[in-house]
This record gives sequence, structure tokens and C-alpha cells, in this order.
Amino acid sequence: MTATALEALGVALIALGIATTAVTVYGVVRMSGLYTRLQAASKASMLGAVAILAASVGTRDGATIARAVVVALFLLLTTPVAAHAIAQAAYRRDREASRSSEEEAAAEADASRRTPNSSSRSTSRPITAPNCDS
Repeated sequence: MTATALEALGVALIALGIATTAVTVYGVVRMSGLYTRLQAASKASMLGAVAILAASVGTRDGATIARAVVVALFLLLTTPVAAHAIAQAAYRRDREASRSSEEEAAAEADASRRTPNSSSRSTSRPITAPNCDS
């Protein structure tokens, strides 16, 4: 009876993991922004993978269950960190792009305010007659 219950639990967890992963794929395709796609990809896919790994309980093999626990812990620790690093890099990229576009706009506005003769360094010299006293 216990073996049948563990097998049923394993099948249910696999079905839950597959359904969660399918929703994750749909979320990544459907979402419009980088941050919402990143949230869908990191949180939901990690939960789907952990559910599938938890289904290893149905095998009743200690080594398989131990490996699944180690992989699940690895996913639980690294997925949020990786998602945060990707989001931070995207934020910095967007911030640098907005700064450079602001600097370009300021440079164009500064250049349009200048007149051709108002430069600080004059390139032309007045013509003078040579000294012919000798």
C-alpha cells in the first residue's frame, strides 16, 4: 500500500512539475518586458524542476533521492542569485544608455547654441605687411 502511495505521489509531482514548466514557457513567451520574463523564467521554472526532482521519492532509492535533494538545493540557492545578477546587469545597461543619450542631447544643444565665429580659439590671423625697414 505504501509503495502505491509513493508511486502516486511521484506521478502527481511529475505532473505538477510539467504543468509548472509549461506555464513558465507560456509566461516567457507572453510577457513583454525583460524583468517580467526574467521573473517568470526564474521562479516558475525552478519550482517546476524542484517538483520533478521531488518525484524521485517514488523510486524509494536512497542514492537517487539524495542526488535529487542536492540538485534541488543547488537550484534553490543559485536561481535567485542568477536572476538578480541578470536583472542588475540589465538595469545598469539601461541606465548607461539613458545617460549617454542625455549627454548626446546636451552636446547637440550646446553645439546648436554656438555660432561659427564664437569659438574660443581663433584659427585666422590678421594679415600684416612684412617688415621692410632694412
